[in-house]
Amino acid sequence: MKAGATSMWASCCGLLNEVMGTGAVRGQQAGFPGSTGPFRFTPSSDFPTYPPAATEGPNIVCKACGLSFSVFRKKHVCCDCKKDFCSLCSVSQENLRRCSTCHLLQETAFQRPQLMRLKVKDLRQYLLLRNIPTDTCREKEDLVDLVLCHRGLGSGDDLDSSSLNSSRSQTSSFFTQSLFSNYTPPSATVSSFQGELMDRDGAFRSEVLAQVQSEIASANTDDDDDDDDDDDDDEDDDDEQEEEEQNPGLSKKKARASLSDLSSLEEVEGMSVRQLKEILARNFVNYSGCCEKWELVEKVNRLYKENEENQKSYGERMQLQDEEDDSLCRICMDAVIDCVLLECGHMVTCTKCGKRMSECPICRQYVVRAVHVFKS
Repeated sequence: MKAGATSMWASCCGLLNEVMGTGAVRGQQAGFPGSTGPFRFTPSSDFPTYPPAATEGPNIVCKACGLSFSVFRKKHVCCDCKKDFCSLCSVSQENLRRCSTCHLLQETAFQRPQLMRLKVKDLRQYLLLRNIPTDTCREKEDLVDLVLCHRGLGSGDDLDSSSLNSSRSQTSSFFTQSLFSNYTPPSATVSSFQGELMDRDGAFRSEVLAQVQSEIASANTDDDDDDDDDDDDDEDDDDEQEEEEQNPGLSKKKARASLSDLSSLEEVEGMSVRQLKEILARNFVNYSGCCEKWELVEKVNRLYKENEENQKSYGERMQLQDEEDDSLCRICMDAVIDCVLLECGHMVTCTKCGKRMSECPICRQYVVRAVHVFKS
């Protein structure tokens, strides 16, 4: 009884092994096409084992923000630069879509003052959208000039249509003119056609003559006006010269104050601070430490007295020309040496000659400054 049950169980297990297949057989079936068993798998050349990888289409993104287009971020084409932009980076205007850069420059009406107020980034982006190189642009003005030169690229259709219309009108007018000029009317209507042409030619000639006469008349009037203006200018110049000759004090008032304008010490008190400083500066007297007007007046008084003494001594020395005098200027040999040349420190000239010296006549050193000195 037990032996029969055991054999029955073994036969059932063998039948299951034949139907289902063992693990070893499964391994052979999965890995090798020539495996044996009820579940054989033989790959065919017509059908690939693995599905092909999905080929991705071109990744189109927005030119401004760089994000991909989606259901919530729709794609729009700019009507100026013809580039793709999303709904956030474009502006809708009159049923047309423009990118923010083209819209910004369109608002300026391409006027130079308005373009100069824009950022360099916007100008460069506008040119790059039109594939215009900006490598040679070094300043903002170069970018503006480039934009003004290529501003018609965005509206090429309009320009093409306008140029086409103009060319058509020119060609039509040319053909009509050539047709009328080369057309020979029949003998029956020759007289009437010639009469019309003569009338038209007469009217045209009269208009041309009237225009020429008007231009000649305007040119003559302009020449007369120019001549009158020149005469008026010459008269004004003559009047000014006569006034200067009659009133020589006017030219002195216009000129800077000078020490030669003073006739006495009393006039120094009535001068302004500016005039006092001008006199000291022209005579190379330093007034940097002067804080009050009386200090400037004192320096000018001292300068005036010394100038008077120099003139008196010069008159006395004219009588003794044969005698040597070491105090005379080595350049003009007329005035007294009262100037020191810096940086060398030599005293060989007067103030007038010292301010004209570019180098010291003794050591040939470059003269930085000439300073007036007072004798103690």
